[in-house]
Amino acid sequence: MRGRIRGVIALLGIGALLVSYVTSVRAGSAPLRVGVATNYPPITFSEKGAPAGVEADLARQMEQQSDLKFVLIPMEFSALLPALQKGQIDVVMAGMSVTPEREALVSFTQPYLRVGQMALIRERDLPSLGGPRRIRQAGRRVGVVYGTTGHAYVARDLPEARVIPFESTPQGVGALERGEIDYFVHDAPTIWHFGADPATQGKGLMGLYEPLTDEPLAWAVRKDDTSLRDHLNAEFDRMRRNGTLGAILDKWMPIRVEVGSGPSAK
Repeated sequence: MRGRIRGVIALLGIGALLVSYVTSVRAGSAPLRVGVATNYPPITFSEKGAPAGVEADLARQMEQQSDLKFVLIPMEFSALLPALQKGQIDVVMAGMSVTPEREALVSFTQPYLRVGQMALIRERDLPSLGGPRRIRQAGRRVGVVYGTTGHAYVARDLPEARVIPFESTPQGVGALERGEIDYFVHDAPTIWHFGADPATQGKGLMGLYEPLTDEPLAWAVRKDDTSLRDHLNAEFDRMRRNGTLGAILDKWMPIRVEVGSGPSAK
């Protein structure tokens, strides 16, 4: 009997330790493992070997104003949701659009930005390619990044187009510069970034600031991790109230276009 009692006490002790550990993780004493895809400027990209951009700054701001701690882990975009579901990471921060298909797999925070797909073109082609319906004409060569919502949009809504997928944004933009495609379609922050970048303008590229879709961007956590989702949502609310969310967006995207409105300089 004493042996059984000791065994029960030991099990209770282990259970208490596990509860204590989980509580300490959620309280912020242990860092959260955050998967990022560093090929999406200005949302997240690599600068001097470290993640930079909108979401890296959002993470730093959250660390400053709360008990949360983050370790950013660069990964391929396609590997992020599987890694989250397998418990290899705790949060996805990758400029990820909220879609019904993804909502079936993970839980999203409130959006920190509403965007849509937009197109980048060569400035000299504006008279022939710049109209909103011209991208829908048969035979248009439309570049996308493989596996993104831009890829899904073009495949679904532009059946007459020649869809040309690339592994990364720089590859697609380079192909546009060389005349290998007519349009490069990606999330609006990418088009805002290149549209405002003097280096891109010097290469004769420009953005068409008319949203093709309406997409919220948010962070993702596991379906059952509601406490973490609620904690992140509370910090986003605080950032909206104290103005730091807007300041970070203004820093990285001096040109932004809200869905349903015209271009605005921030």
